[in-house]
Amino acid sequence: MKEQSIAISACLLGHKVRYDGGHEANEIIKQLAESFNIVAVCPEVEIGLGVPRTKIELHQRGDEIHLLSCSEPIIDLTEQMTTFAHDFLQNHAISGMILKDKSPSCGVANCKVFDETGSMLRDGSGIFSATMMQVKPDLPMLQSNLVVLPGDLDCFIQKVKDYGY
Repeated sequence: MKEQSIAISACLLGHKVRYDGGHEANEIIKQLAESFNIVAVCPEVEIGLGVPRTKIELHQRGDEIHLLSCSEPIIDLTEQMTTFAHDFLQNHAISGMILKDKSPSCGVANCKVFDETGSMLRDGSGIFSATMMQVKPDLPMLQSNLVVLPGDLDCFIQKVKDYGY
């Protein structure tokens, strides 16, 4: 019986929710449904962005990172994404997450962050994942690009099993 739930970026499960209408299905990740209850999540769709949609990016404004649409009019989606992240945690008892790398909502430490002139500053974390790490710093989290590395998925699975929700 599957007792624990993990949240997985919906695009990794084959849902066509990416900005371009595509997906990033990963067969290794899909196999986790044999051991865990899977909660598919696409924060961008959940906050009301359509499919397909205009790209979004992370931009540094002063000391803060903002999630902005890339087309006119520029829309700041930061507060919506942060609110969704908090609501998601309240509505789902999850013991781990596998999130799409490089995503401005889900990426962890590998998302481009731009300055006010549009130049790339550094890598950062998406607003959804950053909020998750802030609220639940011990929650096991794995980037989709690390799933195929020897030992990383096994380590994640063990951390999920040990996680006391």
